[in-house]
Amino acid sequence: MILGETESILSRHLQDDDYDDFFGNKKKRKAKRAKRKAKRVARRTVRRSAPKRIERKAKRTKFFKDVGQIYKEAGGATAISQAIDSFTKPKPLDAYGASTELPSDFSIGLGADAETEEEKKGIPTVVYILGGVVVVGVIGLAVMSSSKNKQYQQYPQ
Repeated sequence: MILGETESILSRHLQDDDYDDFFGNKKKRKAKRAKRKAKRVARRTVRRSAPKRIERKAKRTKFFKDVGQIYKEAGGATAISQAIDSFTKPKPLDAYGASTELPSDFSIGLGADAETEEEKKGIPTVVYILGGVVVVGVIGLAVMSSSKNKQYQQYPQ
């Protein structure tokens, strides 16, 4: 019985080299793959030559060219950063003999004010943590030693 099955498998492979046991006929599979690839290429060419797509692409390139031109006219990154700095950083007032101190009502803050925390009175938190570890350790050792004593005192039944 086994001999007959193996013989039929071998005879099929000897007759048809294009047959794969798992995927089937190799020629048909290659033809399907080529057909799918041709459809994909056709879809791409239609999509790329669509008038709406071409119009959007032209608008996008024009927009970025205009942005680049404005960027160059403004003086680039250096000029833009100087303009931002003029708004955010106060200039020193030492020109022509003026005082260099800023007025008391002038302040710029981009974060939380640095306030010193008052020292807490009492026992620090670290002492509580270490004390808890010691208490848990002592309880654990007591439980372990009591369980060892029970094991030795039990009699076999």
